[in-house]
Amino acid sequence: MKHIKAWSMLMATVLAAGSLGIGAMAAETETETAAATPGEYKEAPALAEQVEAGELPPVEERLPEDPKVVEVPTIGTYGGTYVGAAFGPSTGQVDTEGLRFQSLLTIEPDLQTFKPNIIEGYEISDDKKTYSIHLRKGMKWSNGDDFTTDDWMFWYNDVLLNKDVNPSVDLAYCTNGEPMKYEQIDEYNLNIVFQDPNPSFEVVMARYSTNIIRTFFAPKKYLEKYHKTYNPDADKVAKDEGYDSWVLCFQAHIDNSQAQTDVNAPDVYPWTLAEIDSNNNKFFRRNPYYFKVDQEGNQLPYIDEQEALIVQDKDVRNLKLISGEILAAGENPFPLSDYTMLKKSESEGDYTLYLFDNTRGSDCTFTFNITDKDPNLRAIFNEPDFRKAMSYAIDRQAINDTLFYGKGSIQQATASANTSFMTDDVKNAYIEYDVDKANELLDGLGYKWNDDHTVRIMPNGEEFNLQLETIEEFAPMAEMACEYWDAVGVHTTLNQEERSYYLERGTNNDCDVRAFTLDSVGEFNLRSSSFSRLRPGNAFDDLEFMQAYKDWWDSDGAQGEEPPEDIKQLRDDCMKFGTLSTDDPEYAKLGTSILERLADECWMVGTAVSPRMVVISNRLGNTPTEGTFANDYNFWKPFQGDTWYFKY
Repeated sequence: MKHIKAWSMLMATVLAAGSLGIGAMAAETETETAAATPGEYKEAPALAEQVEAGELPPVEERLPEDPKVVEVPTIGTYGGTYVGAAFGPSTGQVDTEGLRFQSLLTIEPDLQTFKPNIIEGYEISDDKKTYSIHLRKGMKWSNGDDFTTDDWMFWYNDVLLNKDVNPSVDLAYCTNGEPMKYEQIDEYNLNIVFQDPNPSFEVVMARYSTNIIRTFFAPKKYLEKYHKTYNPDADKVAKDEGYDSWVLCFQAHIDNSQAQTDVNAPDVYPWTLAEIDSNNNKFFRRNPYYFKVDQEGNQLPYIDEQEALIVQDKDVRNLKLISGEILAAGENPFPLSDYTMLKKSESEGDYTLYLFDNTRGSDCTFTFNITDKDPNLRAIFNEPDFRKAMSYAIDRQAINDTLFYGKGSIQQATASANTSFMTDDVKNAYIEYDVDKANELLDGLGYKWNDDHTVRIMPNGEEFNLQLETIEEFAPMAEMACEYWDAVGVHTTLNQEERSYYLERGTNNDCDVRAFTLDSVGEFNLRSSSFSRLRPGNAFDDLEFMQAYKDWWDSDGAQGEEPPEDIKQLRDDCMKFGTLSTDDPEYAKLGTSILERLADECWMVGTAVSPRMVVISNRLGNTPTEGTFANDYNFWKPFQGDTWYFKY
């Protein structure tokens, strides 16, 4: 069997706080070449039938010259449809999407090792500014088009840097705010060059998989007709398809996130979107040109199809897990309060329930909009003592005992607890349950009680009546927080919303108080994304509490509001942190300083971090029994969903 077994084993320098941190890494490339003879690769029976009928080329012609070889624990059998829940047509589909995820590099199950995946190999310059990328010769998109550096240059020039399509460049692609540059060498080789050292870019290469504008590359041949640069009639194409502009049309066709609607768009994933039915259930079918094989030459994936099945809520998903209609689950809402019921139903559902590790900074986090459109609320929310009072008012132990069965770890909303430069002062900032201290701070701000001593009065003379917005997953924690805040005179009403509407309100800066999770804050992501969600203006649409400042940064000052200097400096320090190696003395010093300043501001009020429940059908093979299930690592990605198979 012919294959160039190119790989880069990148072992982490284990960080002081534990094995989940990713340290400095060095790249090596090793190749092994063997002669190829026809017939040594094997494929799914359905694909073999298409080859026999002349509808597909032979498997040897569909694979790259050097397919990615995956050493699977058990050689699987072909066939079957994997079904996972979808909580909406554009969100809540992690339990299928996470099994499709593919990045330039793999994140191995040990969470410390990277290997080339989509790419054949790469080298890093000594100054950590240049990453030389080598593609797999002969690799193809799912529709059979060649996958080359032209697709990378198209994405770089016409998507990433095109302000119509992409108004701002994700800082993961930058150093100190300056975007990376692509240098095309030939059809299968290019350089990615940064202005400043970027020792953490390997993490980006391993983690970034998909979003509305894709990542690193896009199918140029397919998308050209929708892009104004390549098709002068792109606006007409857009109008014919019902879009107001070519930009909206192009964004719809390039999108391979959970919101994808184009069932013809090519991809490099193991399964690609093929159908959306009238109920918004999505059906994904195997990619006949998928670039991976197992150690015996069987083209992956083993499973034929995926279905993202729309469910109303967590309770409906639980019923479908127990009935065997849904085969795995890990995406929240999956509260520990359901643990006993699901555990008792293991035999009936023919599944196993596990508790996996979690790297969130807080399972539920509360934020107060410091750029609120209401000037009265803005003034209140900008008082650090107000935010600290709201933190002191929360009984986290009661939340932990009531909702997490006492299995959670109480901490403030900050980086993951195992971060190498975490301190107890940061983790425990303002988390003690102290109603007297909360009242003292509110009294000190001049928020007097009404005559009946039932609610406090705001500076404008009106009674406090805050609106706390959240989605289903965080409603139980948010409901308890409302009760605690009411007890100190800050009356708060809970509004549970559909997720898309919730996100839209956040983006429009219409939210006052919000509740959502704080994830993507493991050291893995702090390094690769300039402090990730903890960076000012990057709490993401689901938790953002300074949207007007974010708009200013994203638009280079054309929109939004200019932030004050101390917030600007904190953001600049977060970006500087992304250029530092873990062995640089300034790394831990700057990291600690950033965490301390964030803690002192108390912009985010956290609760606790609990284990993650994971359910997996006993009918599936090559599945995990332990590990970390977290957005830091794209949830299911380290568990190699393309190697799962049906045992019976």
